[in-house]
Amino acid sequence: MYKVMIVDDETIILSGIKSLVDWEKNDCELVATARNGQDALNQVYSMPIDIMLIDLNMPVMDGVTLMGKVHEEYPDIVFIVLTNLEEFELARQAMKFRAVDYLLKSRLEAPKLEETLARAKAERGNRTQQTVVNAVSYLEQEERKKIISRVLQEVLFFFGGGQKEEYVTILKESGVLNDYGYFYIPFEFFISGGELPEKEERAKRMELVQELVIKTAENIFKSSYILLDVGSAHSIVLFVWKVYEGMGGNWEKKAGMFTRKLPSVMKNVTQTECKVFRTGIHKGYDELKQCANEYRTLLERYYLGIPEEKYQNNGQTEFEPLGLKGIGSELYHEIMQRNLKGINTLMDNVIARIQNTAHQKSQAIWLLNELNREASTALAKFGVMETSTYERVSSIAVIDNISTRKQVVSWLEMLRNTLDDVIGNGNMPGNPLAQKARKYVVDHLEDCISLQETAEYVGVSAGYLSTIFKREYNQSFVDYVNETKMEYACRLLEEGELMVMEIAYRLGYENAYYFSKVFRKYIGMSPTDYQRRMEDEKNT
Repeated sequence: MYKVMIVDDETIILSGIKSLVDWEKNDCELVATARNGQDALNQVYSMPIDIMLIDLNMPVMDGVTLMGKVHEEYPDIVFIVLTNLEEFELARQAMKFRAVDYLLKSRLEAPKLEETLARAKAERGNRTQQTVVNAVSYLEQEERKKIISRVLQEVLFFFGGGQKEEYVTILKESGVLNDYGYFYIPFEFFISGGELPEKEERAKRMELVQELVIKTAENIFKSSYILLDVGSAHSIVLFVWKVYEGMGGNWEKKAGMFTRKLPSVMKNVTQTECKVFRTGIHKGYDELKQCANEYRTLLERYYLGIPEEKYQNNGQTEFEPLGLKGIGSELYHEIMQRNLKGINTLMDNVIARIQNTAHQKSQAIWLLNELNREASTALAKFGVMETSTYERVSSIAVIDNISTRKQVVSWLEMLRNTLDDVIGNGNMPGNPLAQKARKYVVDHLEDCISLQETAEYVGVSAGYLSTIFKREYNQSFVDYVNETKMEYACRLLEEGELMVMEIAYRLGYENAYYFSKVFRKYIGMSPTDYQRRMEDEKNT
């Protein structure tokens, strides 16, 4: 039997996992548990362990530190990571220790745990039998992939006229032109509470996203894939070859598996929404241009929102010009004139043009930057708001991450509503947008409320809603949501009809642990202590 240890500082989680499956039936023996990393490490030194389920965020010694120490001395031990939604950076760090899976504690069920244990047992067997890796051979293979990747990028983005002879030779001799195709993987970041991740946080997530794509690709396509650096902050491109030779002739099955599995893994581990699209299968250097054209068609069709079932149709899309030259100057003029009617008319015309024209994404991105630049300049001269504040209002960072026409329209609507508020009502008390957001929170206390969703309901950007809400009520939106929910939780606890776990789920929290953590922050004690205090007051 495989000897298993569970390491988690949450008593509820620890006892829940212990009783979740029949360990003996799964050829496993639960030999130890620990409440922190140091305790677990001491036990590892004193007994043989095959598989460790490890929480990332623990006192005394965290999960990542524990994995590093164990991996250094016992590289054959297999890790399964237990994580919460917010632990992205820790999850990224943990990947280098070759964990076989990441289990979301709030959604852990018996079938998922048994499936993961099966993979862990297989990996434990592989590591036991594995001989010393030939480091030189590995480095040579990685360097070869880098060269091929650069060549493929050159072909993908600059395919016009003849290619350099050395590029042709490299590709033909590499074997990557034996039944190949591209995967296009666009994604969107979001975080708990609805805040847009900051630049540094997005960079960390991007790194974790890439590692997850690589891990998933390795499981399905083995070594016949290359991740291309296309310079995008919101998409990844994967080039796969030998799609028949190394996959039992069943490309559709393997590609379908990748298409289904990656979005699920991405959302559970990083809270990132992604989709997976692919070109057709091609063979030889002569079809490389056609394959690259199919890839570019995928990008534009995804942007325009053409139904997915039509993505595999290789027909070219006929693009139209937006015909909005000089629109930025017009917006600048209307802002300087305080002409709200003119601003709304202009913005409505722009939105209609975006919605009704089959244009290229590059035209729309140029348009957004033009409007943002002119609006920012006008407001800075006009004195309505400081430029630094307006930059938060207009969500400049969002422009770089736009990948669909729907997002373009949403950005334009937010800009229009923001200008209406800034010029018409921004400096007056009783801001109606902030009031509308506050009422939305009160009306949805039993839902999972995010800043992004509330901003969409109000009709402004998340950044601007955050700004006006704090200005209006002297506290952040997230603090208001949590404070209001905790006040409601106190009333439910005083009624005494629901358990703490039931109240947590009723208020939209994914687990009792996180609910208790938030409750303690805002009320100053745990929910259980609050219940006891209420009981004591009743009895005195």
